[in-house]
Amino acid sequence: MEESLFLLKLPNNPHRDCYFSFCGFAKTEPNHSFGPAIRDQYVIHIVLEGKGYYSIKNQKYYLTKGMGFVIPPNISTFYQADEDHPWSYVWMGIGGEMVDGYLESLGLNRESLSFEVRNLNDFKSLVFECFAYEQDDFLNEIILQKQVYKFLERLAKSSISLNNDVVTRKVNPYVNQALEMIMQSEHMNLSVNEIARELAINPSYLSRLFKKDIGSSIKGYMNELRLATANNLLTSTDNSIQKISELTGFSSTQTFSKAFKQSRGISPTIYRQNRIGLGEIRSNHH
Repeated sequence: MEESLFLLKLPNNPHRDCYFSFCGFAKTEPNHSFGPAIRDQYVIHIVLEGKGYYSIKNQKYYLTKGMGFVIPPNISTFYQADEDHPWSYVWMGIGGEMVDGYLESLGLNRESLSFEVRNLNDFKSLVFECFAYEQDDFLNEIILQKQVYKFLERLAKSSISLNNDVVTRKVNPYVNQALEMIMQSEHMNLSVNEIARELAINPSYLSRLFKKDIGSSIKGYMNELRLATANNLLTSTDNSIQKISELTGFSSTQTFSKAFKQSRGISPTIYRQNRIGLGEIRSNHH
């Protein structure tokens, strides 16, 4: 579990170059995890206190206070707070065609996704300033647009690439292959036996490897990934709850709603209402 404060805004006038999508602050409990999840935009996290790790593709990054990490769009990620020193962090979600180039200029790309910053309070203050502009009007949209560029400016002034200094560990090759199979499967509904048979490995052994590297069971991972996909559909489309349950591979609207409420603590309908604007929650929603 975590305590978090967030702001999500869907732009009325989408800016193609670079635009504000969401931001937030979270203080987590020991071993709190988020994911697996896939985002449509870049998400940049700054660790304010504590430590934890995040897993992306076939690599795990171990991060502490003063470090940050970038989650690129359209890639599954998972991250978890430390058991003894759980982290707190702020994040900024940024969309647009120019973001990739901006981050590349800062030395951040899909091969180098972590960094260190000198002025933590600057980033925390900037994110908290955003919360004052939740009202859905053009002026606030422009101000939030400016906040995105201020965030990038502060990254440019204070960030230090951690290409060789951050502690990393490779994910087991079998686990990496299993992740690829899951992502390529329709609705992410493969059984453990199906994956193990394809990889010619014992199902129990594969399950142990997966749990060690990813932090959850294979079934739990797929279920969370489907729910994370539903999160995005609830806030970025006008699809009905029934349509979203179909798109994410649930057998019925009732099954989807029950699974969503068990995981998120609220119904899909309430989640959709709460995610547009400013909210304070106790769950793993960002």
